[in-house]
Amino acid sequence: MNSTRAKARRAVLSVGWLWASPLALGAVATGGVAAVVLERAIAAIAESEDVRSEIHALAARLAAESAASDYVATGGAAVAHTLDAGNGLLVQTSISPMADGAQLRLSATVAEQSFQFLFRQLAGGTPVAFGRPLTLGPDTEVPPDWIVGNEIVREVPPSFAEGANAGAIDAAGTVAAVDAGLALLRLPAGTDRADFVLGGGRAQRTPNIPECGVVHVFGNLWVDCTGVPLELSLSRDLTVVVHGNVYLGRSILVSGPGHLTIATAADGGTSFVDKDGNGRWSPGEVLLGTAVFSGPVEGAGNVYLGLPREPAQPIDLQVGILVAGALHIGAEEARVHGPLVLAGAGVQLGRGAGQLVCTGTRLPSLRRSALPGFAAIGNPRPGPLLPLHEEPLYPAAPPR
Repeated sequence: MNSTRAKARRAVLSVGWLWASPLALGAVATGGVAAVVLERAIAAIAESEDVRSEIHALAARLAAESAASDYVATGGAAVAHTLDAGNGLLVQTSISPMADGAQLRLSATVAEQSFQFLFRQLAGGTPVAFGRPLTLGPDTEVPPDWIVGNEIVREVPPSFAEGANAGAIDAAGTVAAVDAGLALLRLPAGTDRADFVLGGGRAQRTPNIPECGVVHVFGNLWVDCTGVPLELSLSRDLTVVVHGNVYLGRSILVSGPGHLTIATAADGGTSFVDKDGNGRWSPGEVLLGTAVFSGPVEGAGNVYLGLPREPAQPIDLQVGILVAGALHIGAEEARVHGPLVLAGAGVQLGRGAGQLVCTGTRLPSLRRSALPGFAAIGNPRPGPLLPLHEEPLYPAAPPR
C-alpha cells in the first residue's frame, strides 16, 4: 500500500516538475506548434496541387477549343496545334478521326497531363428561329391574344435538311408505339392514317435515339390526356418528323442534355384550320396552300395542344415545335418552353381556352450545335467538346 502511494507521489512530482520547467514547457509548445505547422503545410501543398491541376485542365480546355476551331477552318489540315497559356505553360494538341468516322478525337497535353475530348464537325449552325420563343411565317394569322402576350418575329420557317427522308428511321419501336384505337376514342371520326403514341411501347421514358438524331412518324403522333405528365430523358438532341398530325393532350417534361423537337410535314395531305375542332375538314374551313381538300380525313401538318372534346386543362411542354399547318390550342393555357415555329395559321378551340405562352426557357444552342434534321446555316464549325474522362490521363513513363 505504501509502495503504491509512493509511486503516485513520484508521478505527481514529475508532472509538477514538467510544468515548473520553462525548458520542458517550451519543448512541448514547440512540438505542438510544429505539428500544427506541418499539418497546415501538408494542406497547403494539397491545395496548391489542386489549383495546379485546375489551371492545367483550364489551359487544356482553352487549347482544345482553339485547336478544334482551327481544324474546321482549315478543312482538316491543322491536325497539330500548340498554345502558350502564359508563364511558359505550353499545351500541345492533336486531332485524329475516330473509327466511326463521325467523331474526332482531340488530345491536349500540358505538363505531362493528357486530356481527351470528342467532337463532331458541323456543316453549320442551328437556324435562328430555333433560338427564339415564337416565330411566325410572313403571312401567318393567329389570335390577337397570342400577339399581345408573346414577342414575335416573322420570317420564312426553317427547312428540313436535303435528303432528310432518305434512309428515314421509323419511329415505331424507337420513340413511339402504334395504337389503333386511340383516335377513335378521342375524335368523332377517328383518323385515316396510322396513329402512334410518343413514349409508348419499348421506347418508354428513355427513347432509343439513332445516330442521325432523327426519326420519322409516318402517320399521326399522340400524347394522350391523363393526369400525369409524360417524362422523357434525352442523352442528346432528338427530332421527330411527323408526316401527319400531332395531338398533345398533356404536359411533356424533358430531362437530360438533349432537346426534343417535334416537326410536322404536310406531304401527302392537306393542312386546314379546324375551326370546329372535330378533327376533320368541314366545308367552309380555311385550307392552307391549296384550293381543294384531299388526302386523309384528318388532314396533315396540323398540331393540337389540348385534345378536342376534352376538358381544357393547362399543359406545359418542354419541347420545340415546328408546325407546317395550323396550330390548334384547346388547352386552357399552353406553355411552350422550347422554340415554337408556326408556318400556317393559329386558332383557339372553345371558350376560355386557347391561351399561348412561349417562355423560351428551353432553347437549343445556336452557335455550337445543329439541330438534327434541319438545314444548317452559316459556316462549318466544331460541335461541343465532350471530355472522354473526368480525370486527366498521365502518359506512361518511357522504358529505361
